[in-house]
Amino acid sequence: MRSSRRGDHGINPWPGYVDALSTLLMVIIFVLLVFVLAQGFLSVALSSRDQALERLNRQVAELADLLALERGQGQELRGLLTRSETRLREAEAARDNFSSLLAQTRQEAEAATGARDAALAEAAGLRARITDLAASADAGGRRLDGLEARLNDALRRAESATGDAAEQLRRLAESGRALAGERDARSSAERIGRETAAALAAERGARTTAETRLAEAGTALARERETRTAAERDLRDSRGALETARQELATLRRRIEEANAALAAAQQRLDRMRAEIEGLNTTVRADRATIEARVAELAQLSADVRRLSALREELQRQLAEEQNRRGGAETATAEQSRLSEAARAQVALLTRQLNELRTQMQRLADALGASEARDREQEVQISTLRSQLNAALAARVEELTRYRSEFFGRLRDALGDRPELRIVGDRFVFQSEVLFPPASAELSPAGEVELRRLARVLVDIASRIPPEINWVLRVDGHADRNPIRSPRFASNWELSAARAIAVANLLIQEGLPANRVAAAAFGEHQPLDTADTPEAFARNRRIELRLTDR
Repeated sequence: MRSSRRGDHGINPWPGYVDALSTLLMVIIFVLLVFVLAQGFLSVALSSRDQALERLNRQVAELADLLALERGQGQELRGLLTRSETRLREAEAARDNFSSLLAQTRQEAEAATGARDAALAEAAGLRARITDLAASADAGGRRLDGLEARLNDALRRAESATGDAAEQLRRLAESGRALAGERDARSSAERIGRETAAALAAERGARTTAETRLAEAGTALARERETRTAAERDLRDSRGALETARQELATLRRRIEEANAALAAAQQRLDRMRAEIEGLNTTVRADRATIEARVAELAQLSADVRRLSALREELQRQLAEEQNRRGGAETATAEQSRLSEAARAQVALLTRQLNELRTQMQRLADALGASEARDREQEVQISTLRSQLNAALAARVEELTRYRSEFFGRLRDALGDRPELRIVGDRFVFQSEVLFPPASAELSPAGEVELRRLARVLVDIASRIPPEINWVLRVDGHADRNPIRSPRFASNWELSAARAIAVANLLIQEGLPANRVAAAAFGEHQPLDTADTPEAFARNRRIELRLTDR
């Protein structure tokens, strides 16, 4: 049957066609399946690439922002560094000026001190010379007194000799008259004549002797007059030399005052320079704090740069991985190469900026070191100035202590040793009963007498205290704890204040400078005796005088 069918229809190509079509369809389906799978894989790859590119773009934008921020901070740091360098240069110039002024002031102070010492030495020499001249004048005066005594003695002797000669002449005249009267009786009185002749010869000898003595007395008187004239001339010369020495001493005192004024001016300039140095130190400390803050910011920037470097390495690694994953895609490779080049350029730029920041950090560190060195030098100078100032203050305190001791000694001599007037520590204490009536601030007559005597001593002492010593006499008023029963004063404090002011006003009226007197009141709050007895209350009612500095 099959053979008959073949014979009827011939060769049938349909089965082969069906087979070929089925095979072709299977190939097409397989190719489509592969294409779909490839498209799926490619879309996944492209999506991941887009995400990676977007992430890279974000990171690049962040890097650009950080770079802009870094540039802004770098500009600020450079401006701050420039300002700091300018201020440091100004501080150095000011320090140099102050150093030169300080050296000049020291030289002036040393010159003033030397001039003052020389003037003091010259004054001491003049005082010694004045003492010698005064001694010479005293000796000349004593010598002149002796010469006057001798002259008076010689005059008395001459007068006595003159009187004796006159007496002898009178006797001789009487004898002559007697001789004339007795010439008529010569014959009967030869013996008397011979006696008279002998007496006359004796009288003539006495007269000759008296004349000789008178001539000697005149010669001695002339010599005494010459000696007296020479002594008077020596005395005038001594007085002229004494007046010249006094004028030289006054000139030296003026020179000493000028030297003290120059020393005070130098001290004021030194204080002003010390204040300016303190201001410069404050500025330098502020600059140091600013520089330290900027150094901390630079350290933070260095940390940020290191973080950016790590991020750059991470980006380079990701770019390498991306390049490895997309080795067959030329467009992606070109894009990735461009991104890599841009990233490398940014990384290179960041590296250069990092190097610049490191250079700036080094410059800031050097400037900070130089500033610290200058601070140390200024601290040494300030320490030296402080030592000199302390020495000067110690000298002033010692001098004030010496005047305080003289003050108490003079007050003790002027007021005497009395139980109601005593010295307690560095204070001179008056009991209130000596100066004021009870519950009153009006000085009693006896109190005014005591205070006027005290004021004379104080004015004398104040005139000899150098003007550069800033002293003040403080008048302290104290009261007891008994409540006051007076309509004028509401409390013991007001009473003590009124009494202190009354004492201060009287001292000022007697010639004490008003800027050297201060009144203070303590009421009953600083008692000397805390007992509740009348004697303790009397001790606590007092006026205290204290010589102190301002």
